[in-house]
Amino acid sequence: MVERGLAPAAWEVPAMKWIVKGATAAHEVEVEREGEHFVVTVDGVERVVDYIPLDRTIASLRYINNGHSFHVTAHREAKRSYRVAVGDREFTWDVLTPVEAVASEARGASAGAARIIAPIPGKVVKINVSPGDDVEQGQSIVVLEAMKMENELESERAGRVASVLVSAGDTVDAGTVLVELEAEDHG
Repeated sequence: MVERGLAPAAWEVPAMKWIVKGATAAHEVEVEREGEHFVVTVDGVERVVDYIPLDRTIASLRYINNGHSFHVTAHREAKRSYRVAVGDREFTWDVLTPVEAVASEARGASAGAARIIAPIPGKVVKINVSPGDDVEQGQSIVVLEAMKMENELESERAGRVASVLVSAGDTVDAGTVLVELEAEDHG
């Protein structure tokens, strides 16, 4: 059950690909629900995971690896951030969709990016701007369909659209520049 105003926790989505980022590494994770279990594939290694939701923000997980049973507690701290305890060790993981992960990297590498870049291969469904348009930070610029999902790509900063380099219906590769904003005036 999803409470009003709170997005589903990662373990409540029936089948999804995620990028799980910790302090030192990121992992590709695919989760598929099978009855009361999940089949979780981490970087290509598949495991069956038992889970018990303890409340809306906490879940208990158990899996077996090389004959050893591991008990994990995952506590949701923010929309996509989890504190995970395995035995006496604790980790913080951000659980992101592939699009969110690439956008997060782009923000870290270049805050105030002047380009909207396809984070993954896909089909351009809709372009919400034209050259000369003023845009706000967080405004939807392009809708990209990838992995059977529509992903809204947003502007990382306010500015004016310099050029639109693709059209609706175009198929693009990851890394393709879709829209460019004019350079910021630091006058």
